[in-house]
Amino acid sequence: MRRILALFLAVTLSIVVWQPALAQSSLVESALKWVAGQQQADGSFAGFGPGDTADAIVAFVAGGQQPPASAVAYLAGQAPTYGTSSAGATAKLILAAVAAGRDPLNFGGVNLAQQLGSTYTPTTGQYGADVYGHALALLAIKAMGAQPPAAAIDRLIALQLRDGGWSFDGAAATGSDTNTTALAVMALRGYARAGDALTAARAYLRGQQNPDGGFPYSQTSAFGNASDANSTAAVTQAIIALGEDPNSAAWKQGDATPLSALAAFQNSSGAFRYQNAMPDDNALATYQAIPALAGRALPVATTSIPAAQTLIAPATSLPRTAGETLLYLPVMAFIGFLLIGLGLTLRRARLV
Repeated sequence: MRRILALFLAVTLSIVVWQPALAQSSLVESALKWVAGQQQADGSFAGFGPGDTADAIVAFVAGGQQPPASAVAYLAGQAPTYGTSSAGATAKLILAAVAAGRDPLNFGGVNLAQQLGSTYTPTTGQYGADVYGHALALLAIKAMGAQPPAAAIDRLIALQLRDGGWSFDGAAATGSDTNTTALAVMALRGYARAGDALTAARAYLRGQQNPDGGFPYSQTSAFGNASDANSTAAVTQAIIALGEDPNSAAWKQGDATPLSALAAFQNSSGAFRYQNAMPDDNALATYQAIPALAGRALPVATTSIPAAQTLIAPATSLPRTAGETLLYLPVMAFIGFLLIGLGLTLRRARLV
């Protein structure tokens, strides 16, 4: 009898555990079906530019599906232009290329790892011009299986604001926001010296949660503090990166959780709306919601590219040293010849 009771309890518990997972899987499937219908004739996906196609490709992979080959081909064609426009753009292409199983060292004829390295400033340890792009760069480096410069990790930690969050541009006056903070958390996970920064970031994010379980861009945003799908998805991914369950009691507001709040933004079409006040299907919100619902933080796929290690932060001092040595060699040789000639002259003078 005890064995039967134990078996019954085990089966009941497994059903309770699997029900949310199955529900999330169904949401992801319907969302991906909607995304597939947003592909344009040129292979891109609806949005504001190539970056949205990169997000769509990542969403397909996070949801367990192969991205359309035509979408990958379109994105590769954008590598020479969009892919070299900023550190964040380069990083997005790397994340999408690795997710699609393509080589980021030759994506559309561009060595994206080398391009990313060209945006690195050794004196500051920063990739690109803003915190968001810098965090994306660290995630792209992770995706390639490389290790970022220690100064790059320290730079992101140093840019953390006093409230535990990060602002888009790194300025305290701009104020922390959940999206940049979530990206920074995903970028810093796995680095021991980032432990205190991650603890502070968690506290900041917890303080941004709304009673509906979701998250706004910022509680102090000039555009209001209503929860939105994009921010809720980003924070959900950060929670996953922290090794926590977004459905756990630690992240509950009453009966609401970040995942239940995110699921509530899904329309009957399968797409997600940005906010309840904006009920239309939103492509970007849908692309960003899928990885979170699938339980995947960034990067959604990783590989090992040993050659990328020397490209992501070129040793700028080496070429300069070599150049200086080569420059001085003719001068040194000329001086040497002069000294030899002078020595011979003095010797002859003595003999005479």
